[in-house]
Amino acid sequence: MPTQLLDPMSFPLHGQRLIEASAGTGKTFTIAGLYLRLLLGHGNEDTAHASPLSVDKILVVTFTEAATQELRDRIRARIHDARLAFSRGHSDDPVIRPLLDEVQDYSYAERLLLQAERQMDEAAIYTIHGFCQRMLTQNAFESGSLFTNEFITDESVLRERAVSDYWRRQFYPLPKSLAGVVRGYWEAPQSLLKDISTYLSGPLVTIKAPDMPENLEDLHQENLAKIEEVKRLWREAAADLEALISGSGVDKRSYSKKSLPNWLSEVTEWASRSTTSYELPKNLERFSASMLAEKTKKGEVPTHPVFEAIDKLVANPPTLKDALTANAIRQVRVLLAQEKRRFGWLSFDDLLSQLSSALESDREGILAERIRTLYPVAMIDEFQDTDPQQYQIFSDIYAEQPECGLFMIGDPKQAIYAFRGADIFTYIHARRQVADHYNLGTNWRSTAGVVEAVNHVFKNAESPFIYNDDIPFTAVAHSPGAENRYWEVNGNKQASMTLWLDETSELVAKADYEKEMAHATASSIREVLTKAQEGSAYFCKGDKRKPIQAGNIAVLVRTGSEAAKVKIALARQGIASVYLSNRDSVFSSHLAADVQRLLAAVLTPDSERTLRAALASGLFALTASEIDTLNHDEKAWERAVMEFSTYQTVWFSRGVMPMLRQVMQRRGIAERLLCEDNGERALTDLMHLGELLQQASQTLDSHHALIRWLADHIDNPNGNSEEQQVRLESERDLVQIVTIHKSKGLEYDLVYLPFACNFRPSDRPFFHDEDHTPVLSLTEPDFAIEQADKERLAEDLRLVYVALTRAVYGCFIGLAPLKDGRKSSGDTGLHKSALGYLIQKGEAADAAGLMAAVDSLLAGCDDIERTEPPKVVDGKLEPELADNEAIEARTFEGRIRRDWRLTSYSGLVKQGHSSALPDLPAFDIDAAEEQNEENETETDSAPTIFQFPKGARPGTFLHTLFENVEFGQYMFSEEVAEMIRHHLLLENYDETWIPVLQKLLSDVVSQPLNDEGLMLSEVDEPARLTEMEFVMPVERLDSGRVNRLIAEHDPLSAQAGELHFDTASGMLKGFIDLVFCWQGRYYVLDWKSNYLGDSPADYTEEALAEAMADHRYDFQYQIYSLALHRFLRQRLPDYSPEHHLGGVFYLFVRGIEAGTRHGIFYTSPSLELLDGLDAIFSGEGQLSDGESLNGDK
Repeated sequence: MPTQLLDPMSFPLHGQRLIEASAGTGKTFTIAGLYLRLLLGHGNEDTAHASPLSVDKILVVTFTEAATQELRDRIRARIHDARLAFSRGHSDDPVIRPLLDEVQDYSYAERLLLQAERQMDEAAIYTIHGFCQRMLTQNAFESGSLFTNEFITDESVLRERAVSDYWRRQFYPLPKSLAGVVRGYWEAPQSLLKDISTYLSGPLVTIKAPDMPENLEDLHQENLAKIEEVKRLWREAAADLEALISGSGVDKRSYSKKSLPNWLSEVTEWASRSTTSYELPKNLERFSASMLAEKTKKGEVPTHPVFEAIDKLVANPPTLKDALTANAIRQVRVLLAQEKRRFGWLSFDDLLSQLSSALESDREGILAERIRTLYPVAMIDEFQDTDPQQYQIFSDIYAEQPECGLFMIGDPKQAIYAFRGADIFTYIHARRQVADHYNLGTNWRSTAGVVEAVNHVFKNAESPFIYNDDIPFTAVAHSPGAENRYWEVNGNKQASMTLWLDETSELVAKADYEKEMAHATASSIREVLTKAQEGSAYFCKGDKRKPIQAGNIAVLVRTGSEAAKVKIALARQGIASVYLSNRDSVFSSHLAADVQRLLAAVLTPDSERTLRAALASGLFALTASEIDTLNHDEKAWERAVMEFSTYQTVWFSRGVMPMLRQVMQRRGIAERLLCEDNGERALTDLMHLGELLQQASQTLDSHHALIRWLADHIDNPNGNSEEQQVRLESERDLVQIVTIHKSKGLEYDLVYLPFACNFRPSDRPFFHDEDHTPVLSLTEPDFAIEQADKERLAEDLRLVYVALTRAVYGCFIGLAPLKDGRKSSGDTGLHKSALGYLIQKGEAADAAGLMAAVDSLLAGCDDIERTEPPKVVDGKLEPELADNEAIEARTFEGRIRRDWRLTSYSGLVKQGHSSALPDLPAFDIDAAEEQNEENETETDSAPTIFQFPKGARPGTFLHTLFENVEFGQYMFSEEVAEMIRHHLLLENYDETWIPVLQKLLSDVVSQPLNDEGLMLSEVDEPARLTEMEFVMPVERLDSGRVNRLIAEHDPLSAQAGELHFDTASGMLKGFIDLVFCWQGRYYVLDWKSNYLGDSPADYTEEALAEAMADHRYDFQYQIYSLALHRFLRQRLPDYSPEHHLGGVFYLFVRGIEAGTRHGIFYTSPSLELLDGLDAIFSGEGQLSDGESLNGDK
């Protein structure tokens, strides 16, 4: 099926679909748009999903934690924008506006989106490994996974252990001569691990290698015999060979009178030695029959049986390495699996393999069905970076399930992570399997000139990405208005793409090319920044202009060594830069060794040796004169010893980090470093080391152990550990140097690619065959390396695409006719690089051919230009000088609210009392004032609720029962009894109270609360909100105004008298025991465990009113009613207090009796009271000096 242009509004939200999103075309924007449609259930019968989905039902998978957080944030923002649009009824957003046109019920849509926004923390947005771990854990029975597996992020130590185990088992028993052969291949287990590490994770690759013999010694002896036979033939013929070769037609310039005797002597010396290894002389191949025939252009070819024997030996040199390598890969994988199984460990790859295996073995499809039920729709972001196992997992789950959705979103042109296991051939396989292909056709990132230039470069080659049928290049369009965006210098519009190329016919060595382009990059950036300082370099968008700054510029490189060359060149021209892709370990820095010397000296300041080593280190940077003074001035030396003794005291009493800071302060280390070149880097590393040492010291048992820990990490630094990776040394506005891999997904206004012609030919015999199966071919390495280099070129082309598409306004590319090997003339090797392949259309050419190819490229596009690389100019970039005005501390002119505080109902009512009890959910504050009578005398009569202990703890206990019981269930069931028993046990109460408490619960929930038949047992769980917390702003809450208002509108308050509390400003916090909805009206309910007497008759309405007034519960329910009033006013679009507010119930649970109103207090605060409280809480009617409108102070 041909590729369709994707329309986010009509894209079918079901079935398997592939979305190809070229760079800058809004992939994440599209994902968020599809997510919105799934939430709203948008679409017609052909495009909509079966039903609207909640955020926990839409699976979004990507490949890094950072990407998941970005996706979560972007989707959350889109949901928020859409909710506001439905609330306001309009939007200019190209995705949201059509939704407004097509969705009929705005109120329903707004509620759906509000719920989704609140649930975003529960959204199913995971990394692929996070998804697999979750599925294995949640479906342990279906997947056959252990419940107790421990997840490990770094298995390097495990691999080292497994390889060492294999080394001991396989090589220790070998005889000395055979062990010597193995040592010739690998010096130690670490060398073997380096060779096989790539093949230890993921599914086992197909290995083409000789079988491992049962007896390695027999094969070894056969190999030695082959070599010995050639040696024998040579020794027999050695005397005649020089005359034989000299008298033949072989090229005498190659086999000269000077060289031939030396070569013969070298081989003869080798042939005379006993054969104990497989080592062959360097020049033995010169005497092979094929080489002699090749070098004989005229005349007779020299022939001899020894030449034929050498030909066979050189063509198939005896080796055990291939068989041993294949065997090591297979056996170490087994040892790794056994080790992880023994300890219950799972690595990243194990998560994938276990879930894949579980799905494959689940013949009834129970696990796949379970996952589809959890996630009816899955969107796989960055799908081009998947591997066969990852694709197989999702294919097994969603294949042939048209009612579900599997949307694979990515760009095969940006598949650049093969070194991490990503497999472009998996994408190709999926592309062939999936019928429905879509693409995004508009670049929203770059200017029209950049878009056209990139399109032109990739259209120049017939197969720009090698695999043309599966990774076609489709030119993208620029966004509307992009033609009005450009950058200018001195009022002149600049080219969108600039190619630097010298007009020279000489081939250039790689080192010279890198040196020239590093300096050219620095010179160009300096010129741009100088013009920007002069006010003549801008980014333009229509009539708007923005000055160019250093932070707008990025230099893209492949390796750390390339980054270092650029950084040095920039520094020489006075341009500060930062390398954003540094994955070195901080323990690899020279400062780590200096800190180790410092710790040793501080730990033993009396040791002259360790103290001298520390003081002579670069950390202290003493001059030769200062060191000489320490050597000859005894008092100076004693001062140094005392200084380090002081550091020791600080270390032992406060920790290693405070000690290090004191050293830095006393010696002025930070100030000195910041004055040096690369000083920010050094200071950052020093502080980083201090933090790691402080953290490690918390788990180590001695100071000596900390020094050993540091020494171990210096000996074995691990740049793959995030906590060890060096940190960014500056966040200032600097030129950014970043690897192409790290730049993916980002954009930069100006991009430099100084080393675009560099490439590294593949030397691994690892490739994919015609069926896209990964193959390690040790038996046919030449063919395999040729295929591997083709795959290398294809990935380099994708890297160039990623690099070029980072640019917004312009990019600069360094070109040169690079030497092909050691050749100083003829064809360059540029066609083997990605950029050379594109420009020269994959054909080899010399320097003139390169120039012609570049001119041909320029002829078809006005947005590309060729110039000479900028030359180095003396001097440095002069930084912009800040105004020389005197710096003064800013004067604070604001007003600090000294009376602002967080208060509560209890805090206001209890003022003037000694009680200062906490305002906590379910804490029975008022019951705390009752006498605690838990140790009552026992009676012969059956216990009743009136005899239940009194006080704060028993009151809180009763609250807890009502919070944990389901009102509609049978209270005398064993389930309720077990719940009560559990809480009695927690509070150390006797189980004899269970039937009493069951009766209490039954009486309360089954008692009609009003004449309309309201019973709590009729209120189901969705209509209840337990322990509703609220926080309300309070603006000068004055007790006088409150007293007048509540006495006027509430008879109970008039009866209770006046409240006396200090004027409050700030926030008022509280918890409502229960808010519930019944027949469309909302009620406040508060549980009261107050003891008023030993019979229900003591809980009459009059007794309750007296207790309410006595405890000032009237003010409590007024505050609660105001909180509910404000809450409903915000949440209900058609809110009306007359229709929605039901009133307040205070249930004195000890006194509730069937058939009476005993224990039930009900009231409904008037609207006038609520409006008045609302106004007082909001500060309405207050004068600026604190005096109220009524004259009260």
